[in-house]
Amino acid sequence: MRGLFLGEEPYTLAMVLGEFGERQPGFDFSLLATDISTKVLSHAQAGIYDEDRIEPVSLLLRSKYLLRSKDRTRSQVRIIPELRRKISFHRLNFMDAHYSVKDMFDVIFFRNVMIYFDKPTQEAVIHKLCRNLVPGGYLFVGHSESLAGLSLPVACVGSAIYRKPS
Repeated sequence: MRGLFLGEEPYTLAMVLGEFGERQPGFDFSLLATDISTKVLSHAQAGIYDEDRIEPVSLLLRSKYLLRSKDRTRSQVRIIPELRRKISFHRLNFMDAHYSVKDMFDVIFFRNVMIYFDKPTQEAVIHKLCRNLVPGGYLFVGHSESLAGLSLPVACVGSAIYRKPS
């Protein structure tokens, strides 16, 4: 599965997919995480977080996917290399006329981003994203976001879940 993740928490998604993959022989995945800020991307790519930031992560996932800092004076963890390799990072500005991303994706997570755009901009951005969504692929938006009233190449299949026709 190839997924495009727009917004926060690509490592959490990678952990969930890693767990799923252990129960599904032959399942593999890669993620592309994007942001407009190169500073945010650089920090995310390093995969180093203060321990208080990982509190919501279950103990099972923490023990499996996080390494404690060798420097015990620092309360930090780092995502294991195997999981970091599953994610690539790319700068993306949704306001650009064309996106430099050429890959096609089975799933696009576009959560909690549309709130920053007016309806015409939301529609234009979703159209551009859907150019990189395979037929039959899924688009996930935030639960507080709605695509209602927009003319889009996806159909609603659940709360905040849309699918591009095959």
